[in-house]
Amino acid sequence: MTMEKLAPALAAAYERYVHEGRRRSPLRRPAGMMGLVSVGQRAKPVRIVVSVECDPDAPPVGAGDTEINEGGRTIRTGIVPLDALEELAAQPGVRRIVPASRLRPCLDLALAKVGVPGFRTRLDRTGEGVLVGVVDTGIFPGHPEFAGRVERVWDQTLAGGLGVPEGRYGSEFTDLGAGGEVLSRDVDGHGTHVAGIAAGTEGVAPGARIVAVKTDFQDAHIIDGIQYVFRLADELDVPAVVNLSLGGHADPHDGTDVLSLAIEEESGPGRIVCCAAGNEGEDDIHARLVVPEGGTVAVPCHPGRVGGLPDLFWLNGWYPGGDRLEVAVASPSGDSTEFQPVLSSGSPVRGYELADGVVQIVTPGPDPGNGDHSFLVTVEPTSPAPGAGAPRWRLVLRGASVDGPGSRADVWILGTPEAQPPPQFSGPAVQDALKIGSPGAAGSAITVAASTTRTRWRDVDGTEHLATWLVPDDIAGFSSEGPRRDGMPKPDVAAPGAMIVSALSRDAVGVRRAFMLDDRHLALQGTSMACPFVAGLAALLLEGDPSAGPDKIRSFLTTAAAIPGGAPGAFDPKWGHGLVDASLL
Repeated sequence: MTMEKLAPALAAAYERYVHEGRRRSPLRRPAGMMGLVSVGQRAKPVRIVVSVECDPDAPPVGAGDTEINEGGRTIRTGIVPLDALEELAAQPGVRRIVPASRLRPCLDLALAKVGVPGFRTRLDRTGEGVLVGVVDTGIFPGHPEFAGRVERVWDQTLAGGLGVPEGRYGSEFTDLGAGGEVLSRDVDGHGTHVAGIAAGTEGVAPGARIVAVKTDFQDAHIIDGIQYVFRLADELDVPAVVNLSLGGHADPHDGTDVLSLAIEEESGPGRIVCCAAGNEGEDDIHARLVVPEGGTVAVPCHPGRVGGLPDLFWLNGWYPGGDRLEVAVASPSGDSTEFQPVLSSGSPVRGYELADGVVQIVTPGPDPGNGDHSFLVTVEPTSPAPGAGAPRWRLVLRGASVDGPGSRADVWILGTPEAQPPPQFSGPAVQDALKIGSPGAAGSAITVAASTTRTRWRDVDGTEHLATWLVPDDIAGFSSEGPRRDGMPKPDVAAPGAMIVSALSRDAVGVRRAFMLDDRHLALQGTSMACPFVAGLAALLLEGDPSAGPDKIRSFLTTAAAIPGGAPGAFDPKWGHGLVDASLL
């Protein structure tokens, strides 16, 4: 027997079975925990339900009483007699065999915590007659959580398709039973998980209809996806809520960017957009520099790393339109650009080749959307010399013309998704605030922070886990803080978003087994998980009031929310107006 291929719980059961002379009786007690079947039926072999992690090019083959299901690529499910376990493990494409665990629905921990079951029962609502749109990494329509309620999928990433009226790219699937789930696959798993929270059978609005947009996450295509969902809702003559568990920081953080404006334009009666607050609550991505006239203020900037080498990073800065600041960048070796003023005419871009990399600084005139000044700095570091320490760049601002004692400049540092660790600031200018960017900064959006309802779970291998970094019944540390740069309160409310169990896409790759509860469910954390919780609540509210607009839905939610230990109606940059209690809706 190739024991290293067996998950610990399965290896233990098999060893005991063999040691006891292949008798059934010792297996009767663990049978209810790990998918053992026919233990008490002597006419049938003792079998166990398993998940098989495998090479997709060499999937496991069933023989005799061993049955391997066709679904899945790197994980196949099946049922195998204990006496045939050695034969299955010997197949070269089999990497790991894991026994099934019997579970209770786990999302109900979060649902009950905020009164969702009582709310649904009291008003007899399930989200029926409401469309939930999920613009994300796609969806696995065949998951039992969705029970045939996925109306359409628009995969923006597929080449060669005819697209939809909102964008002539990608492919739309309307008959999902004829290949939609095969051609459009959620290999990331994020979108399937999010959809399960909002509208799965164990989710918040289990009667809602679902439309999924698999996006490439470009903000223009996000806009297309929002428009697509609301057009379908109009054609179906139903209200809709769009879930956007995504975000960025290349915007002014005041709701005047194009994505936020598109949300404003598309939102209205029966058209709601819910957005995640973001997961940068513990990241030093925001700095505030107060620059006096004639004075200089600097902040250290640390590039992210890819392959152990410093990666490119951007600095996105904003300050009042009545002031004028000059921008310079100093490299780790002490080389520096000149101070670049506001360039209102001609090109606002200047390039600088420094000893440690190439820098571009962009200093245009006032932004037409909000009247404020902005600047953008791009830095492409060169490879450091052997033995060199971690590179530290500096952004330096000088006050050329400042109204008052100092010009307040808010700056965000951005890096590539591959950078680990990501870029960050350091020093006294770092501020844990204003970390909700687009689309969460949109005024009409319902922006959602994440609280913690679960810190313990048992994975697919039977191993217990504890999320030591989370505090039960508190705001999650990773949840991004508001308010907006213009002072508007954001986030709006908080909802469960830490270690939430929901649907696992059959096609997801690279899933950590420590967070898998079985071959169909996964525990994840993030405001991405809190956002669909509120999207589901919005669907329940729209079922009762199909013409309700963003302000009315927000009022319902904030009135039913409270900050633990806080005064009624209070606002906190982390909690928003507090954790939603659906029993008060």
